Amino acid sequence: MLEVIIVDDDQIVVFIQKKMVSNHEIASNPISFSAAVDALNYIIEEQQRKKQKEYLILLDINMPKMNGWEFLNCLESHEEKSNYHIIMVTSSIDSKDKNRAKKYSTVRAFIEKPISALDCENIKEISEISHFFERV
Repeated sequence: MLEVIIVDDDQIVVFIQKKMVSNHEIASNPISFSAAVDALNYIIEEQQRKKQKEYLILLDINMPKMNGWEFLNCLESHEEKSNYHIIMVTSSIDSKDKNRAKKYSTVRAFIEKPISALDCENIKEISEISHFFERV
């Protein structure tokens, strides 16, 4: 099972991402968190319950309290990190951010806001998660 989580402090962005993810059949009911620490706690609790899930996480970089990089650092040290598939969705067009994202084993893509229909189709082609979207 692939659970989709949106982590962004901008509720308009969250609304758009939920619509796009659902309209493009990535997830019918994605979960969203406006604080990265809340998303992290949710994931850790789910793993402790031994839920056999993988997570597609649409992650913003710039957020108060815990930013996207701090969130990534926590996931990178987690033993179940192969179950986390991060898509950085950010307004940052800084090449330093793109290069920094490549250093994380859990980051699968780097997308500029707003997420587009083409972005959604590309997400479904990511090798680590494409099997969740295969048509029968």
